Amino acid sequence: MNNKVKDILVNTVFRVGSGLNRFFAKKDNVVLLYSNVGFRDNVRSIYDYMIRNGYNAKYHIIISATRFLPDNLPDNVEVVSNVRGILKYYTAKHVFYCQGKIPLYPAQNQYVVQMWHGTPFKGNDKRQGKATTNKPYYSHIFSSSPYFEQIIMDNFYVNRENVAICGQPRTDVLFEENLLPDELSHFDKLILWLPTWRKSAIVGQEDVKQTSVVPIFKMEDLNELEKRLSERNIGLLIKLHYMQDLDLLKDTHFAHILLLSDIDFQNRGWDLYRIMSQTSALVTDYSSVFYDYMLLDRPIAYAIDDFDEYMSRRGFVVDDPEYFMAGEKIKKKDDFYRFIGHVAEGKDPYKAQRNEVNRITHTYIDGNNCKRALEIGGVCL
Repeated sequence: MNNKVKDILVNTVFRVGSGLNRFFAKKDNVVLLYSNVGFRDNVRSIYDYMIRNGYNAKYHIIISATRFLPDNLPDNVEVVSNVRGILKYYTAKHVFYCQGKIPLYPAQNQYVVQMWHGTPFKGNDKRQGKATTNKPYYSHIFSSSPYFEQIIMDNFYVNRENVAICGQPRTDVLFEENLLPDELSHFDKLILWLPTWRKSAIVGQEDVKQTSVVPIFKMEDLNELEKRLSERNIGLLIKLHYMQDLDLLKDTHFAHILLLSDIDFQNRGWDLYRIMSQTSALVTDYSSVFYDYMLLDRPIAYAIDDFDEYMSRRGFVVDDPEYFMAGEKIKKKDDFYRFIGHVAEGKDPYKAQRNEVNRITHTYIDGNNCKRALEIGGVCL
């Protein structure tokens, strides 16, 4: 659905629907978890937490999503389509989003919580429509620390009273004991590379000109990278963004490089954040996942050979993005190889700066964000 059609619907059908929402009785025992790109990320994290801790004995949990659904639904859990999810919204007292939203205004006695899927870093998404109003679609929206409150207010059209301080629920597993899948467990060190998307076939947007599915390296360069990794028995797991255009992706078969599309990764049944907790270092670029990884206090490198182009096309919401990117900056292959060497040798030259940024960007470093998120949304045992 293109943005013009969305704008028309938001300003007509959903405007009327928002008015009707006031007249529906809200059921205090109903929790709606909505995601328009599959059941993943923060909504999946709080769902898993609720089931582990028996919330479904008290609450009827409705999952509104079409992909990556739980295999076996426990008692008092229901799955509906995103269209039916709109109908369920009218009677749910507690609604949680992290990908997309239902563009209806909350009723006065309704909790509608936008957790979002990352702490702000990249600039405004130019592909979004302009159907905005002065009235927020959320009763609460998360900010990981007071530093981001004004940014959240400006970008989501909410007031300060709508902003709640809470970290990403998905990061709670970083504080747990986790094991690597067998496929990844035999390396001396494991580096996780999470490139953000440059070009998306889903939304038809290109933030920079794409020459490869990953920055720095063309597909034909991976043989040399494999050799450098094998010399130190370091594994490199490259997990592509779910919106990444895969036209340039080719089959790769390496001993030390595992390059996976989002679908390949999901089909393995892997949990990204549980794997992340067992890695030695992270490589990313403009993805806000680096904020999450800072909770582990391990080295981070940023593959930003297209920084100037990205700055001019998409930009950033923070004034000094390179300060927040507390880690080694990779702009050519030799920089990447130097970072591999530092990881192998246990060198961490950006530790002090990284910890400083972590203190600015996280109020809570305790692994209790799922519980905190539910309480903000009025859900308590």
